Amino acid sequence: MKRVGRTIRVGLTVGIIFFAWYMREFYDKNWAFKLFSAKHWSHVWNEFKSGWVIKATSDWIFVLTALLMIPVFFILWWVSVKISWRKSFMTLFRKIKGIFIKPNPKRIIRKKIKIKSKASHKKVRPKPINSVGRPAVKQTGRTMDADKGTGASATPAFLQPKATPEPVSEPLEQKPIFLDEETSKMSLDEIKLPERIRLEEDLVAILSGANYQVIQDAVVGKLPVQYVGISADQVVLCLVDKEKGDWLADEEFFNDEEPLWFSETSHRTSPVYQLLTEAKTFAKKMANKGLKQKIVPVLIEKEGTIINAADMMETWKKMSVLVCRTDLGGPEELASFATILPQTADKGTETDLNAIRELF
Repeated sequence: MKRVGRTIRVGLTVGIIFFAWYMREFYDKNWAFKLFSAKHWSHVWNEFKSGWVIKATSDWIFVLTALLMIPVFFILWWVSVKISWRKSFMTLFRKIKGIFIKPNPKRIIRKKIKIKSKASHKKVRPKPINSVGRPAVKQTGRTMDADKGTGASATPAFLQPKATPEPVSEPLEQKPIFLDEETSKMSLDEIKLPERIRLEEDLVAILSGANYQVIQDAVVGKLPVQYVGISADQVVLCLVDKEKGDWLADEEFFNDEEPLWFSETSHRTSPVYQLLTEAKTFAKKMANKGLKQKIVPVLIEKEGTIINAADMMETWKKMSVLVCRTDLGGPEELASFATILPQTADKGTETDLNAIRELF
């Protein structure tokens, strides 16, 4: 709806500028012809009916302009819709601002100073932890530099006995934590954390068990859909998302661009948006064939993790798209495919199956 609204607004703006200003002035100054006057257009029509022969160059220009101004308007409308006006105006504004407003020298100096950013925790090896739960002092070779110069036999200050120890009412239980020599020399990238527990599901068996006839590896529009479940009252379009990594889902249009999902290193068009778009087109095809089953789009996260899934569930619900997980997909807040799949009482006939198969 946002795209339709913007297209209409752009069309109205182009129409006002083209017809109400440019073409109106063009006809008025050249032929004293009022473009929006029914009387003037009636006069031209009567001239044609009485046998007006076009000979003069100005008459040809008048007629050709009248015939071409409608197609030219639609071309200008189409071109104007393709332009991102907000971005263009902001770019122009920055250039004009750069011409008339001199930059502050202090800000320039500030920009030239490079501030060394703190190293990522993923590239910094954690310090070993000693028996009392504190970070050990810096190691150099096989010696401990506790107080800069006392040598290998020096005792760290925090391990030396106090002259008058303070009484403790209740002794605290301390659990020593050690990192062995081999582990302490490993980088964090080399230390493998336990993988997420795989959610074992046979998607075809689940669809069949829920009373659906199954078509595999279908192409809905331009979108490969791995599983299609068909029953007497529903058609379930199951898109399996196999993109690995952590993804931040976003289903909002920005500057009339398709919704995007973001990871640390890349972005892609929202698979939910792609599935919903093709599902709507497929529903129209079914209606044209007289098929009345309800379309149920389902996105199955298999390899990656949607890190903001909990926040997006209400949005997906409003979009009428089911989002679930299977295999190594996450997070765990997402329901499994077996849990989210709607049940059906009647799996339909072979005729229903063949009729829908012909639409792919």
